[in-house]
Amino acid sequence: MMQIHKSLGQPIASPSESRVKSNDTTGYRLSEKELDNLSGRETKEKAEKEASSDMPDHIAKMIEQLKKIKEQIELQKQQLLKLKALDNQQDEAVKAQVKAQANLVTSIQTQMVSLVQTISDAMKEAGVTDPGTLISAMV
Repeated sequence: MMQIHKSLGQPIASPSESRVKSNDTTGYRLSEKELDNLSGRETKEKAEKEASSDMPDHIAKMIEQLKKIKEQIELQKQQLLKLKALDNQQDEAVKAQVKAQANLVTSIQTQMVSLVQTISDAMKEAGVTDPGTLISAMV
């Protein structure tokens, strides 16, 4: 019996094999929306939006800034870890870079603490009693 091959040298599937392969779900990829839904990210973002809709604009802007600072801290911490992982830790230039990066991370963390206090004070002044928005932005 003669087999017909694809250009890559693989046999062409018979009609019954094609049906089996089409029912195989191993090639299915979840969409971003499905991943967000499964991870709970979509629900969390929705809750944050609802909570921030009750916030005065100036507080909502500060909370957005807090989120940006938090992201910046994570990026700078990753950079610090990369510097610390370098093999030539005895090199003075590398030591200086590690020290400067550690100081940068500390400085940004100090900014974050200050902003959290400012947001907390602004929330008290505005009469906002639900600290959940602030807490969710910090986590």
